[in-house]
Amino acid sequence: MTKAKAKSTRKQPAEQIAIASAIMIPLDKLDLSDDNVRQIKAGVSIDTLADDIASRGLLQSLSVRPQLDDNGEPTGRYAVQAGGRRLRALQLNVKKKRLAPDALIPCIPKLTGLATDDSLAENTFRESLHPLDQFRAFAALRAQNKSDADIAATYHVTPAVVRARLKLAAASPVLLDAYAKDEINLDVLMAFCVTGDHIRQQQVYDALVNGHEITAWQVRRMLTETSIEASDPRALFVGLETYKAAGGPIMEDLFKEDSGPWLENPDLLYKLADERLQTVRADLLAKGYKWAQISLDDNLYDLKRNLRRLDTPSALTKDDKHLYDKLSTECEELVEKREYGSEEDPFTDADRARLDEIETAIADLDNRAPRLAKKNIARSGVLISLSDSGKLCLEYGFLKPEDCKPDKDADADAPATFGSDDEDFGDDDGGYVDPDNAGAIIADKPLSDSLVRDLSSYRTVALQNALAQDFNTAFLAALHAMCCRLFPRGANDSCIELSPSRQYFRGVAGLEDSKPYKAIEARHDDWEQRLPRERHALWAALNALSMQDRADLFAHCVSLTLDAVHGNQSRGNAATHTDQLACALSLDMKTAGWTSTADNYFGRISKPQIIEAVKEAKGAHTAALIDHLKKPVMAKEAQRIIADTDWLPPLLRYPAGAAEPTQAAEPASKKPATSLPKFLAGPRSDAKPAAPANDAASSPGAAPQAAE
Repeated sequence: MTKAKAKSTRKQPAEQIAIASAIMIPLDKLDLSDDNVRQIKAGVSIDTLADDIASRGLLQSLSVRPQLDDNGEPTGRYAVQAGGRRLRALQLNVKKKRLAPDALIPCIPKLTGLATDDSLAENTFRESLHPLDQFRAFAALRAQNKSDADIAATYHVTPAVVRARLKLAAASPVLLDAYAKDEINLDVLMAFCVTGDHIRQQQVYDALVNGHEITAWQVRRMLTETSIEASDPRALFVGLETYKAAGGPIMEDLFKEDSGPWLENPDLLYKLADERLQTVRADLLAKGYKWAQISLDDNLYDLKRNLRRLDTPSALTKDDKHLYDKLSTECEELVEKREYGSEEDPFTDADRARLDEIETAIADLDNRAPRLAKKNIARSGVLISLSDSGKLCLEYGFLKPEDCKPDKDADADAPATFGSDDEDFGDDDGGYVDPDNAGAIIADKPLSDSLVRDLSSYRTVALQNALAQDFNTAFLAALHAMCCRLFPRGANDSCIELSPSRQYFRGVAGLEDSKPYKAIEARHDDWEQRLPRERHALWAALNALSMQDRADLFAHCVSLTLDAVHGNQSRGNAATHTDQLACALSLDMKTAGWTSTADNYFGRISKPQIIEAVKEAKGAHTAALIDHLKKPVMAKEAQRIIADTDWLPPLLRYPAGAAEPTQAAEPASKKPATSLPKFLAGPRSDAKPAAPANDAASSPGAAPQAAE
């Protein structure tokens, strides 16, 4: 009996992949294939790609197939099935006389399979550069002695974009690692780059990482809490250049136009501001004033309560007053343009320079010293402060209690008040100077300041008591006060001490396109047209409105002052009050137009949070269909899956414990699971197909490119 032959245990060699060699084909023998799947323009323009090829040469071969005649014989021409954009860029360089029409182009010929399949595969199995790789590539170019301007020109971005990406690349390695792992998003990384101090960055990161989701607002607040923003009056007064020249360090936010920079050395800033203010003070004392007090941190109102003030005549002539009114009108127009400027008529750098020039001129007129008798200058003082825009403010004619003269007719033991003697103001002979007619003497004196104050106090108390018993007039007075502030017409003409401020929410992507925002703007524009431009006519106009119109305008004005932005609610129980208002108004964010998208939500949270959201909306089975996807694709899929549901991010839901404003939607668990479309399912993340290189993706400074 013959012995059975044992099976061989040797592994059969794997089938070898055949790689076609590139051949050189004249450019004028190449045509764009009808089977090239790229039909829609995307990514880098042909002009830009042509310039890039002209500067560095072709980095990637073209994939071609021989063209055959009707008999199946080669024609000598080739159809480009993958690399059509490169072909058009090469042809453009021929038109620009940069390249010969018959220049030899490296091409890889393909004879098997389908041309459409090859074209689709090249465009599908490729990965865009991660933004972090772009940042690091810019840093590598910079390290190789390429200037910001050169990098910007090469990759068709602005030098500001180059500086921003270099700053991101220079962040702490701990933060870059967290960003690469999707533990923080790009907005948060940009917020950390307000400072270049790695130790400080890591301290803030360590303080936040174990809490809730890190937000850009939290990071900026913590990094800048010991610094002074450049919009601070003292910073505006001193000037950034003066501060930097004195060695003051600055933190700049290259990613947020409406914030920063921040001055990191408050002590130096305060020193520079005080030195300049002390110079102003010394100049006032040299002019004979008894005292001059600098007040920056103190409450000026409380300070003035302990002082008396001379009835100082205006220091402005008729021409000065005319100029003042003209400048004030132009200032109001520029401020309005700054706040409400449109794309068609934006607030420009020239407007900003002109506004600063006008504010300086107005401040100079305001600070002009009144014409006082030398005796009154010798016993009065000046308050020195800064306006919100950093302009110097000088207020003259204040008397301390010990410098007030007693009334001539008062008892000897009565407390000192403003007297009615002839020395309170005027020339040295005791007369009253008419500032519009220098040298003229006014025969009749006005009432003393103390008497006017006392009389108006009685009248104020009587008005308060009467107003408290008249709802309609009180309502109208409050409405008038709010309109004075929210529809600026110049000086605030209201005697009601309400200070409503309109809340603005800049830098929130897509907010201006939302239904509520558009409705508010349309309503505000409507009232802007209906209310008179002349501020003195506002009271009469409000009186002429129907009660319903008054109520509508009142509600609109109140609504503009509401601030429920997270992080802005430092006022007691303001957050609780926000929830109470939401309940009172039966606020439904779905009805208000909110739609969760990859741009406004899913692309800004972590992958586990996306999965959890899909679980809540459609169940665990649906969530499992997308758990293998890359985050950008996962975010878009979450947007698609959740689009037809009532799901909302937790922060936008009805307040916990409150009854829903409408019938609750069908529970997510009862809704049928939605499977991922087959054409989007793609390979799992553990699949690693070869991703061919291409010229468009070779630009790390450009936005992620679509394949050719």
